[in-house]
Amino acid sequence: MQIDLRHRLIEAMFEAIYTKGYHASNLNAILKDVGTSKGGMYHYFSSKKELTLCAIDEVLNRAIEELWEKPLLEEENEHTLRALTHCINDYATLAEDESAQIKVEFGCPLNNMIQELSVIDEDFASALQLVHGKWHEIIVHTLQKAKDRGECRSDFDIYDVALFVMSAIEGSISSAKVFQDISYYKQSTKVLNQYILAL
Repeated sequence: MQIDLRHRLIEAMFEAIYTKGYHASNLNAILKDVGTSKGGMYHYFSSKKELTLCAIDEVLNRAIEELWEKPLLEEENEHTLRALTHCINDYATLAEDESAQIKVEFGCPLNNMIQELSVIDEDFASALQLVHGKWHEIIVHTLQKAKDRGECRSDFDIYDVALFVMSAIEGSISSAKVFQDISYYKQSTKVLNQYILAL
């Protein structure tokens, strides 16, 4: 029961920041939604900041693992680069799922938090850098695997290309967010996927 309360606090904090932003997220309202008091929260977290850091660490890292690490590094794929494009396409499917946590209207939670939180607090910046770094490392390993298997050229820098791919994905999500239309993501990532498969 107590473990469940901790989980619900983290999920509620994440949802509030994702949909409203950190500064607009009212801690009292979050506690009311969860059905606990500040005393209940203080049993696990000393402050709104600590709760947010746990949300970054646990929720965002879990999303990176589910959306990128498992399908690219843990599952066996016949064609590594095509598996990467499938992961990119899966975001559109996820964003269109009404039951999913990620929504087109709110954009990418990692990017949103980077934009708002990384400039106001060093601890937030460090936590977000770790998540970003984990995602980058997964793409780097995927590209290296493709090279090792002879699926692509060998004359490109996997670190630079991985960062470019991530930046293109984030830009595509932002375009879909500003126009509130997932087709903008699909159009731009179609070109990105063509680039990846031509490596």
